[in-house]
Amino acid sequence: MAKVGRPTKYRPEMIVQIHKYLEKAIPENMKIPTIEGVALELGVSRRRVYDWKEKYPEFRHTLDEVLTRQKEILQEIGIFGGKEINATIVQLLLKVNHGMVETTRTEHTGADGEPLKFEWKDANSKN
Repeated sequence: MAKVGRPTKYRPEMIVQIHKYLEKAIPENMKIPTIEGVALELGVSRRRVYDWKEKYPEFRHTLDEVLTRQKEILQEIGIFGGKEINATIVQLLLKVNHGMVETTRTEHTGADGEPLKFEWKDANSKN
């Protein structure tokens, strides 16, 4: 049975194009590499980038590099600051794209995630 559908626009040369994009996306220019930036650079939709990520291992590896660079830059900005930094956006990107969350919050639960149960005793009672 013949394959139906449009031929893919994906080309292995796009890996080189993404690396050139990464060279342009440097903190001094306040340009943080993003998947959306990759899509714009390649002239395709963000959805297409994610489709190619699933289909082409070399492309997936390159996108992982984009996100790793993004995380590194966001952490540097968050730690050392810079010009006109929006800490809320940096925090959001680190949380959403890289799974980083604040660790100062503590939640307590009872067994199996149930609410804590408290038993009160009168300090004056003998029991």
